[in-house]
Amino acid sequence: MELPTPGAPGEHASLRVPLWLHRRSAARPGAPLASGVWAAASEAPPRAAGVAQQAVKLTYFGLWAKGPSVALALEHSGLDWEGAFPDDWSGMKETTPFFELPVLEVPELGMVGHELAILNLVGRRVPEMAGVSEKDFAISQQLLNQGEDIYQKLSKIKTGLITGEEAAGFWTDENAKTHNRNYGIKVFLRLLESFMSKCASGDDRFTSSGNTVGECKLFASLHSCKLIRDDVLEGYPGLARFYARFAAEPATQAVLADGAKMPGPFAQYFK
Repeated sequence: MELPTPGAPGEHASLRVPLWLHRRSAARPGAPLASGVWAAASEAPPRAAGVAQQAVKLTYFGLWAKGPSVALALEHSGLDWEGAFPDDWSGMKETTPFFELPVLEVPELGMVGHELAILNLVGRRVPEMAGVSEKDFAISQQLLNQGEDIYQKLSKIKTGLITGEEAAGFWTDENAKTHNRNYGIKVFLRLLESFMSKCASGDDRFTSSGNTVGECKLFASLHSCKLIRDDVLEGYPGLARFYARFAAEPATQAVLADGAKMPGPFAQYFK
């Protein structure tokens, strides 16, 4: 995503060993960690005060669009991370892999682009975020893509690719027999409500943990909708419980309140 929104500068970042590996090492004293897992670069650059030497760095604009799902996943994962707004986006743009944000700086990998790729990297490095079972992994991946489908519809409305009655119909149309490119939010929500019931992981979550990268992405998209229409989840009790439970998590509260480790909060983007 490319938005000409200035922010605060940040330093280069690195990563730390996740909590689950620390627990494994403690349980088996002397056992080596997997080669290359969140290893710090041999010559790590200077860190900002108070930032761990092995933290990753998320760069994104101060808007609730493509970056918040990554901030949510990082905060829920327990990984050390720091955030930055681009100080000079026009100068930074061509240093990014795909000339867009978000990007995550990882010492042994360099700069990683694309929201969904970053989310899956978090899940790979912290398996609890990917899903503790194959079932949870499959659920999370489906939510990742369903959350993106909702985001894309909101984006097309904002950029004028969908206008007039079709744009207004996004909030009211319940026709599920049309082509899926024409689905309104009520169809998306009905399908998610049914999917949640089939997942059978609880009445306020899709997976056993409730905090996978897919659920982070879905929450971010639902929150975008809630900022526009606060009553959007009325009539979808399961999704309403999911939203309320996830929103109340301390990690989520930190991101909602002030961006957690970002320089400031994420402002509303879709209106």
